[in-house]
Amino acid sequence: MVLKRNRINQITTIKEQVYNVIKDNILNGHFKPGEKLQEKKIAEDLNVSRSPVREAIKELIGEGLLESIPNKSITVKKLSNKDIIDIFEFRSMIEKYSINKTISSLTEEKINRINELLKELEDTYNANDLHAYCQVDVNMHNEIIFMSENMVVYNAIKNIFSLMQPFRIISLHSKKRFKESFLEHKEILEGIKEKDFERAWKANSNHLKFAKEEILKYLLKEESESK
Repeated sequence: MVLKRNRINQITTIKEQVYNVIKDNILNGHFKPGEKLQEKKIAEDLNVSRSPVREAIKELIGEGLLESIPNKSITVKKLSNKDIIDIFEFRSMIEKYSINKTISSLTEEKINRINELLKELEDTYNANDLHAYCQVDVNMHNEIIFMSENMVVYNAIKNIFSLMQPFRIISLHSKKRFKESFLEHKEILEGIKEKDFERAWKANSNHLKFAKEEILKYLLKEESESK
């Protein structure tokens, strides 16, 4: 494992690096929902002792990305249909609130950030870079909530976005849905810029509805294939 330095030139701990590696592998879909993780194998693959792996796993269990079955195994959190429905219902409430609050407190600085996000969306979409686009997607929704200036809400939603990350690419599996998603995100940001709540929320509501439907379809297909 190569030690990486942060901006203030401090060496991150082994545990932090292990945590980041495991989390990245969950979020990018390398570790699949329901997959068992073996502490010993991860330690061997990363050439570290089992102690930092154990600590990193504990932290990821606390965040909800991993779950522990006592005396049996550690698995990547697998969301049920009800989990997905509940998450999107929660997101709908939070994002509606955040769009309204962001519009009511819009500044030149926030507009500049919205313009940056629009460009990032366009660049990744035009490059047909689905993975990069999904990251911009996450950043965009995070930024809107952050711009609402309610840190309680912002901190509450972060783990939800992490849980949803493995499903973002699934929800954009077709070129048609990829294009629709791009247009929906563009409409959300343009609506906020114009201080048009109805326009922004309609686009956001449609986006959540269609994304939820695609994920539920995928879970249904996965369940039928496993029988």
